Amino acid sequence: MSETYVCSVPILPCSLNEWARAHWTRRRLLHDAFQHDLWAVLNEKDNKCPRGLERVECHAILTFTEKRRRDGENYGAVLWKWAADVLVREGVIPDDTPEHILCHTPELRVGSENQTLLLITLEP
Repeated sequence: MSETYVCSVPILPCSLNEWARAHWTRRRLLHDAFQHDLWAVLNEKDNKCPRGLERVECHAILTFTEKRRRDGENYGAVLWKWAADVLVREGVIPDDTPEHILCHTPELRVGSENQTLLLITLEP
């Protein structure tokens, strides 16, 4: 039986289109802000995010405050690269290769606040 760790990050990743068009300094700011917020959530006091796992499966729900057409794959490319790097750096998984992490296209929703909800399923 597998467990799922739910992690709510109060920021959204940028889309691949926004990333590709941005100046390198803007890219760095976007990258650092998202990774810092994810790191902060993973390291909150009494957080139950496990470490030392061999394999995880990741799902995400991205909630936007405004309704418009978006491409989940476009957001997923950036999200999973940034999130996987943090998971490796924090010792949740040993590497961000397919043997250790499986990432799915994020689900996109409209809600009252922008946020990224990560669902990390621990595979036995």
